[in-house]
Amino acid sequence: MTYSVMRMIELMGNGFPLLLNSVLNRIPILVTGQDVELVDDISESLTMLCPHHHKLVFWRDFTSEGELLSVWEEEKHNHEVSRTVVCGLSSNLRLAIERITRFTSWILAIPIGASVLGIHVDEELTQTVIHRVLQHSQNCGILRVTSPSSISFSLVEPCVSSLEVEKKIVSKILTRKRQSLERIRRLLRKSLRGLDVSKHIMNAILKLDDESEKLTHDVFDEEVNNYVHAARRAVTLLSRIRLARELGASTTLTERNLYEAIGWEGGNMSDLIRFIRAEWHEDFSDCVKSGTLSGLGAWVDSMWGA
Repeated sequence: MTYSVMRMIELMGNGFPLLLNSVLNRIPILVTGQDVELVDDISESLTMLCPHHHKLVFWRDFTSEGELLSVWEEEKHNHEVSRTVVCGLSSNLRLAIERITRFTSWILAIPIGASVLGIHVDEELTQTVIHRVLQHSQNCGILRVTSPSSISFSLVEPCVSSLEVEKKIVSKILTRKRQSLERIRRLLRKSLRGLDVSKHIMNAILKLDDESEKLTHDVFDEEVNNYVHAARRAVTLLSRIRLARELGASTTLTERNLYEAIGWEGGNMSDLIRFIRAEWHEDFSDCVKSGTLSGLGAWVDSMWGA
């Protein structure tokens, strides 16, 4: 995989948060383009955007929808098992179309202009796949690959997310990368001070492209996992609040109280609820009323020893 997180951020700019949101919320994504190898490369690269998920490759790790449905069924009954992201490569497009009806969390390569196992892939077939995906999914993303340096992303249906979390993740990546690289270069310059080193050698020593990529990858994984872990804590809390409501509790918990309890800052509450629904198959929308969460009150602070 040659498309790192940093490369995708650089290529997509302001469009990257929407792509990240779609991957995190397990919205099916079709990667379309005329270069088969490029489309497959980007499709696999997108799986890096959900480092907390276990990647399954269609026709290598499973060959039928029944196998995949059993994985999803285990997810519903066990919050501790790894969530999945599915990658479908160009060579198996026909098999995916024939065997799969539910494409939740799929990243599917669509090689426009190619022939795959006897079928010709064109825009008409792409629309057929989109229609099929939307039969069981509320939305579908289209990543169009025009060239190695030109990619764009859009959703079939309008985005309902504020994208605050995703924009915050990108901002932190860029800030922390810049700060870390500046510290490294400062230390390197200090260690070379007083030595008779040519400008060419100095530039070679201070060139940190590989380190920049690794640093970006590490920071991205850390930030995404921070969000996932905060959401997991929210699931624990909201599950107890729902139980308390069923037992007759009528006090309320504000959004601010919830975020303080789970150790998270920023982001829209409805975005968090949607992420939890996609990740853990739990719908807590019934706990949300007029900007507050119905449930138990101040006792939540003691749940994690606060």
